[in-house]
Amino acid sequence: MSRDIIGKPKGAQIKVRVTEKPRRSRATRHMIRFLAGGLGVASSSIDVAFGRLNVHKQRQIKAPTHLPSVFQVQTTLID
Repeated sequence: MSRDIIGKPKGAQIKVRVTEKPRRSRATRHMIRFLAGGLGVASSSIDVAFGRLNVHKQRQIKAPTHLPSVFQVQTTLID
């Protein structure tokens, strides 16, 4: 059972936790594969725009076909 998770959004950021150890960019590559599977895109559609070797990363995802439940937008009706 994998313990990789996509956490709740916090402002403009989300927390992604992967189990791979951060050696030689293995954790970054694992995170990209994990996100690709969850978003329904190829790994090549996810680019780390900033922070490839840093714990804080900015990712650019091209045309996701599926959004995990943490991204679902809640709407309210205004009377």
